[in-house]
Amino acid sequence: LDTNNQSSIQDRIGLLSLIAIGSMNMGMAGTIRSFPKEKSIVARETSSALYDTGPYFIAKAISETPLLGLLSSVFSVIVYSMAGLQRSKFPTFCVMMGLHTLASEAAGLFIGSVSSSSDIALALFPAVAVLNIIFDGKNISSENIPSFLKWLPNIGLVRWGFEGLTINEFQGLTFDQPNQKRRKRGPPSFGTGEEVLDRYGMANTSVLDVVKVQGVMILSFWFLSYLGLRLNRQKYMNMQQQQPEKEKSSKEKEE
Repeated sequence: LDTNNQSSIQDRIGLLSLIAIGSMNMGMAGTIRSFPKEKSIVARETSSALYDTGPYFIAKAISETPLLGLLSSVFSVIVYSMAGLQRSKFPTFCVMMGLHTLASEAAGLFIGSVSSSSDIALALFPAVAVLNIIFDGKNISSENIPSFLKWLPNIGLVRWGFEGLTINEFQGLTFDQPNQKRRKRGPPSFGTGEEVLDRYGMANTSVLDVVKVQGVMILSFWFLSYLGLRLNRQKYMNMQQQQPEKEKSSKEKEE
């Protein structure tokens, strides 16, 4: 993608869309598979009053963040070097990838917290992933989304991940104009990256806006996951110690 011809625009859009989808799958899949199994162990320990749900969840969220950041950074280095995107935008690219992966992992925690087993969580995962891909901001125009579904793009993981990566990459780019004499038909040409962003409805959105939305999504999914754990934790009956037969008989005689 080192060239700035018109065909590189679609190449960049397609690549960034696939990166957003792949990062979402990477962040959600592992958590959805393992978290429901982990809940059964935690339920026994919390019922024994070893610790409460709140400290456990805070510790889990904090402890997994560095590993997710490391995996996201390694993935970013490999993809960025192979794709040939703007070198000056690499640090922001890593930040956007980290937030996108963390938001996806938080969504996976929420699905796992409200699922009673790994099978149910894995059954929900394809539906959630497909909805995120459909309402990613470029597959369906916002004007054509039914009114009762217009809220879905606002919480779309792929949508905000894709927008952040796209805004970061296209801002400041200029593209070569095709030869008008040879060009008789075809898609419209773009002179700058800002024109491309305007075409996809991202002209009024900044990287900082995406960072704020991703942060709100992470905190919201964490809070919902905590509530899911609190409401769906296993409850046990209180068992009373059975009295020996001798004690029972002696009490009956006394009465």
